Amino acid sequence: MYILLSGEPPFNDPKADNEAIMKKVEKGKYDISKGVWKTISKDAKDLISSLLTYKPENRISAEDAIQHPWIKEAVAEIDSTAANHALGNLKTFRSGQKLKVAAASYIGSQLISKSEKEKLGQIFKALDANGDGKLSKAEIMDGYEEHFGKLLNEDEVDQLFEDVDTDKSGFIDYSEFIVATMSQKKNLSEEKLTAAFKLFDTDGNGTISPTELKDVLSSSGQISDEAIDEILKQADENKDGEIEYDEFVELMKNVDLN
Repeated sequence: MYILLSGEPPFNDPKADNEAIMKKVEKGKYDISKGVWKTISKDAKDLISSLLTYKPENRISAEDAIQHPWIKEAVAEIDSTAANHALGNLKTFRSGQKLKVAAASYIGSQLISKSEKEKLGQIFKALDANGDGKLSKAEIMDGYEEHFGKLLNEDEVDQLFEDVDTDKSGFIDYSEFIVATMSQKKNLSEEKLTAAFKLFDTDGNGTISPTELKDVLSSSGQISDEAIDEILKQADENKDGEIEYDEFVELMKNVDLN
């Protein structure tokens, strides 16, 4: 475990011979305070300390080690109901509504409940086979089959990436996954919609203008005037050139992302 997390043995010394290293082992002294260890969690370092305890009678047992919080968190059981719901959302997510996706991204990053984010995070980890923090098409296909007993064909995966991979990186990152899989019904409360609306209504006058739309949406990449016009067509029901709060709510609640 020490080597896996740091890339080097606990009693190593590149300048010493085997005899010198064995003397270090006999002393049982090691360091988990410098270098890469500054980025390692307290739970991980606590388990290592328990495993590398010098006196055998004080050392943690294998049975207790696998019950340690660091291990249990890594292998936490996935809520099957939440997983099925999240993966159903992922498969049916549609990104055509740019304003709704942007608002949902804000809700997903800032306002989603801790418990829902934790459940979705566990599902993301289960799919992320190589642990690089992003999902490839192969991981999506393998993960659906291995963890959830569902087969996706290449056309379905291509369509899924077309809609969910909004930055067109070729991967689904964590934030894109959260937006696509979170419960729309739970996260469209009056309070959260008001907060999302205020994100766009930067001057606080109660309406979202084309300029405000472009300023906010451009923060995550360039957006054309044509795209802004299309968003206004989708949301501006009274055709006054701006989006009022009621129109924003109508768009968020009645045009499905999934």
